[in-house]
Formats: sequence, C-alpha cells, structure tokens
Amino acid sequence: MIEASLLRCRDYVRGKLLDVGCGRKPYKDTYFSGAASCVGVDYLTERSQPDIVASALELPLDDQSFDTVVSTEVLEHVPDPLRALREMRRVLKPGGYVILSTPMYWPRHEIPYDFFRYPYDGLLYLVKESGFELVRIFNRGHAYVFLGQVVQHTLPVFIRAGFFIALLNSFFLWCDRHHAFDAVTLGWTVVARRNA
Repeated sequence: MIEASLLRCRDYVRGKLLDVGCGRKPYKDTYFSGAASCVGVDYLTERSQPDIVASALELPLDDQSFDTVVSTEVLEHVPDPLRALREMRRVLKPGGYVILSTPMYWPRHEIPYDFFRYPYDGLLYLVKESGFELVRIFNRGHAYVFLGQVVQHTLPVFIRAGFFIALLNSFFLWCDRHHAFDAVTLGWTVVARRNA
C-alpha cells in the first residue's frame, strides 16, 4: 500500500530530490525516478546506505537546495516531528514539494525509537505548523485492510506462513475494495508545497 501511494505521487517528484530517512533507497529507481538526482540522509546502520549521515532534526544542507523532499515511514521514529518537518521545509526550494508517508497503525518497531502514530488531524496540524500548504492527503487502505493487518499481527508465529497469509490478505483486500469504510486506515500519504 505504501508503494501504491507513492505511485500516486510521481507527478510531484522532480529536480534534485532529498530522501530523509532513506534506508537503502528502495524507491530511488522506481517511484522517485522522475528526479534528476537523489541524495539520501539517514543514520548509518546495517540497514541503511545514506549519502549523508545525519538526523532529520538537523539536516547539514543549505537552505532551499532541493526541489523535492520525501520521507517514507520515518516520522514516527523522530522524537520531534515538527522540528523535522521544519528542517525539510528549510532545505526545500519555494514551489517544491514534500511527500510524506506515515503510519496510523503498525505494531511497535525500531525499538526504542518508535514514538508516534498519525491520525488525519494530527498530520494536518504538523503540515500546517511547519509552514507547508497541503496539496493532497490520502489514506492507505480502509478499515478492512486495517483489520487484516491486526489479525496478521495477532496470529501465533507458526500460523504466519505463505499460503494462509496470502489468502488472508486477499480476503481483506477484497473486502476493503467493496466496503470502503474510512474510520481507520494503515496510514496516510501527504503531498505538501512550500510556497515561500
């Protein structure tokens, strides 16, 4: 669902791109391929290959130096998300876009750096307070996809295998497509613009 949401954002990817919390840059050659260049920022771990080792809270980059800033499933691991968004805005050129994906539901992970989940209104507040103008926001799945993930995460480990999980996913995805109930979702994807 994250990848499907990034596909919907491809028209906003352009110029020099900064990937905040890039990991191994899994989307560089696919969903971010519309960028002329891609610079990744992250902590250095066995699961990351950043071009620049830094925190999202203090980007060692010049003001207004990127056309696009992306951050996928990172903001929940940042202890001060408003500060991180203001840093992303600082390095973004006027007229540039930030693309964010954040979870609303996911089990605890990246321990002990799992700080937040983002409901719709909380995410809108952060976008506005950091100085961005909202362009688009959309959910990643509806209530049945959410329920399917909860069921998977509560199954005993010996049941979480191949065919059964594929069948479970297919069932809940079918339900989600045919009964789009928006009370809960797995997460949100946001596109926002820096105007000035």
